[in-house]
Amino acid sequence: MKLSKGITGVLALAATAAFASALSAQTLQVLTAGSSAQFGPFAEAAWALATSGGATAYHYTVKSGACPTSTQNTTCYAYLNDSRSTSIAPEPGNLWVVWNSTGIWAYLSVDSTVGVRAFQAVPRATLALNLPATPQSAYNAYFDGKSDSTITTTVINALQGAALTAANTDIRPEDALFATNRSLSTLGYATTGNSLIGNAIQSAFGTSPAVAHPVSFSISSSGADPFSGTTPPAFVTIPIGAAPVVFLANAASGSVTANATNITTANAGILFSGTNCDSSMLGLTSGTAINPILREPLSGTMNTAQYSVFWPTYDQENNINDGNAAPGSTSNAGINPLQKKCTAGSGYRYRAVGTGDEVKAVQAAQTVTGGSAVTNAVGYSFFSYESTGTNASYKYLQLNGIDPLAYTGGSSYSTGALPSCSTSTTSGTYSCPMAGGASFINLRNGTYPAWSVYRLITDNNTRTGFTHTNAYYAQNLVTEAQALVNSTIPDFVPFNPVCSPTSTGSNDPGLDVYREHFVPTTITTVPNAISITADDGTPNTVNVSCSYNNPRAGYPHLTLGGTGEAGGDVGGAIEGPFTSVPPAGPVYATSPH
Repeated sequence: MKLSKGITGVLALAATAAFASALSAQTLQVLTAGSSAQFGPFAEAAWALATSGGATAYHYTVKSGACPTSTQNTTCYAYLNDSRSTSIAPEPGNLWVVWNSTGIWAYLSVDSTVGVRAFQAVPRATLALNLPATPQSAYNAYFDGKSDSTITTTVINALQGAALTAANTDIRPEDALFATNRSLSTLGYATTGNSLIGNAIQSAFGTSPAVAHPVSFSISSSGADPFSGTTPPAFVTIPIGAAPVVFLANAASGSVTANATNITTANAGILFSGTNCDSSMLGLTSGTAINPILREPLSGTMNTAQYSVFWPTYDQENNINDGNAAPGSTSNAGINPLQKKCTAGSGYRYRAVGTGDEVKAVQAAQTVTGGSAVTNAVGYSFFSYESTGTNASYKYLQLNGIDPLAYTGGSSYSTGALPSCSTSTTSGTYSCPMAGGASFINLRNGTYPAWSVYRLITDNNTRTGFTHTNAYYAQNLVTEAQALVNSTIPDFVPFNPVCSPTSTGSNDPGLDVYREHFVPTTITTVPNAISITADDGTPNTVNVSCSYNNPRAGYPHLTLGGTGEAGGDVGGAIEGPFTSVPPAGPVYATSPH
């Protein structure tokens, strides 16, 4: 908290004491970890909750560096501690914290799969903090015109060692378990002699590269935790909304990729599998090296792209672990961190870990560890105004000629320029295109193939000394995120219909497509075999009574979430949109994986 220089020492001490007393009644409402793509929208949602009713609130943001497995270094500011084994490495991530006199909200940005694993672990993973003395102001998502405040001792004490109350994920928990098992088995990232803990999957960029760790876990009451042998508690799934994965290309002056406008499903598979990394894959004149930037196989973004675009003809992990040595071995240079020449064409495949790492690698000529700057880069990311932003040095591509960002009432961005918000950081006002139910029309109508439903998983337990369940606090945060998406920052299509609070606003009809559910193939194998019956959810009619311009009263809508659905759905067949009550539909007899 910042104090005016004119306040005397006595008054400052009195004010600080009064503020500390007020904070003593604070409730840790949500402590979540997971999806880097959802980091920004949920920061804004927490800020909106904290400032509702005119309350005074504060925010703090820090960018955490990599954590060594033995001793935490000076830049490992925030990380998850999975205590099931001393061999499980700490999981660092960027952190935001929002608080007011009554509540605290916090989010650690890691992989979707890492977040799911940390939440489902028995015992559940906890947050560890080694924060710098002053805030970094590393994230400008709040649009309030204020710098980060110094985080208070009371807030730190509430978070230090606290177990997660939720996890944000781009894919269902079953798909997260599938991705983990695949990394540890098929992809060979397990450490020698230990099938439960994998080598750190490293980014190719930066002096302190980001990492992600595949570590075994279980989900639901039908399978015991592979480390502790204790049955994990049942979880509740809260659907948030759907967002498109967009393909990105460097657009810096002089780059060949600046001329690209479209990529086909077939060519995307060829390029990102390393089969041929030539400019002809982008519909351009051949002869120029194109360098695809892949995400780690634990990423929800990676799995969404993998199974909705590339699979089954192509695999992003093709020929990465080619039998020379384990991915974590220094004798197999070029695999981890990934810097591997493509089979044809003169380009290389590289790895980024996290949305920010991916976007930065495509956006500018980043220097790889021990190498040179990567030019003519292409990649992919879930779209959001916060993480993708707007920058003339990169652009987005259409997929099979279908624009992922086309919206009602506006043209598609035919030049590939990413849309941006008109903001005033001094007044805290902002205006974005696509709000009010106009966003992502090709996702809503089922023609754009690369998308997934964002979820938040939590449980219904009432913590000792707390009035409400974890699910209650989590649902409040999700509801606020959906309202903000409708009114101001359309990062995703809200899952449920959202009503405008004013007569001049528009209502969002919500999501009217879903993906068929199935049983992912590797989650029924040891060491953490579980039993799942795939279930698409229960068809239901949503009756919404909006005060203004109600677009969807009695409109049929599929209920997903809670206990109404089960199984994976990343890459499942797209169902909808619907003009009548959605059918229960057939589920996949076998996994599309």
